[in-house]
Formats: sequence, structure tokens, C-alpha cells
Amino acid sequence: MSAAPNFINTTDLLAQHDIIIDGAELHGMITGMLCGGMSLENQDWIAVLTDVTNNSQAFPDSLITHIRTLFSDTVAQLTDADFGLVLCLPDIDASLADQGQGLILWVQGFMLGFGLHQPALEQRSDDVKEGLQDFSEISRMESIEDDDEDTQAQLLLLIEHVRVIAMTCFNECQPSQKAMPIDTDPTIH
Repeated sequence: MSAAPNFINTTDLLAQHDIIIDGAELHGMITGMLCGGMSLENQDWIAVLTDVTNNSQAFPDSLITHIRTLFSDTVAQLTDADFGLVLCLPDIDASLADQGQGLILWVQGFMLGFGLHQPALEQRSDDVKEGLQDFSEISRMESIEDDDEDTQAQLLLLIEHVRVIAMTCFNECQPSQKAMPIDTDPTIH
């Protein structure tokens, strides 16, 4: 399985090129496009990202290389049999406020990316619809002020909930690509 996307490196690289989003929002958009049903072979997704994030101005080559790696890693994680999607968020050492804001931006990016490739939401399962409703509520959350263990635990649960919703969307909207769970208890005849 590929490594977790690095929020700081991605955010710093975006800032170096005056792109007004951070690593969480970018990764959310990429994940949303993939989970919304965009073909994994689609090569137009970079143009879509430049339209949405950089006023249709082309990204510099170094940024394109980084984003393509992030895209490939995300595809590998989404199709991993162990459901290995790792969200590109501020590290656990960051303040809870920064972690919470990162999650909110990731979800907002996901909703944008998902919406670009999923016009038939009414045809989706109740699980996907409910998950997207949860995402809508998360995207409107206030920043986290409490910096205690209970809040940290709640945030970790919320991150896991978001991860599961994203995987659910991917498995439904990319049925030919979905990760197949490993049978850990094979039947012997």
C-alpha cells in the first residue's frame, strides 16, 4: 500500500505557486472526482483542477508531477483490498483547530470533485445519499476550539467516518474498480 499523502509538502508546494487551496482541499477534490465516478483512465482531471483552483492557468511542471503522484497514490488506496484510503490532513501533532479545519476543507473539496462527476445523485443508494448529507453538515462545521482528549477522540472518529463514506461512494460509483475484501476465512471442502 502507498504511503499517506503529505499535507505539509502538498500545501507548501501549492503556496509556492500561489494556488489558493491547501493539501487537504486538493486531495479532497481528487478523491471526490474519483469517488464520483470519474474514469480512472481520465486524463482531463488536471485541466479541471486548474479551472477550479487556478483560474484556468496551467500548473507548473513540478506541481503537476506532485499532483499526479497524489492522484496515483489515491487510486491505489481506493482500490486497495484493505480499504486503505488515507486522507491528506494536518498531522496528529497539529492543533485540533488545524486538524478540524483540514477535515472541513477536505470534505468541501470532496463535495466539489464528487459533484463534477456525479450528476445522477437521485440514482445513488441511501448509504451514499446519507453520507453526502453528513459531508454537507461537516462542510458547514465551525472550527474546533476545545483542545482536550475527548475532542481529539471525536475528531478521529469523524475522520474515520469521512474515510468510510468516501470508500462507500467509490465502491458504488466505480463498481468495476472497487476494492474486493480479502477472504480471511476461506471455506475448505
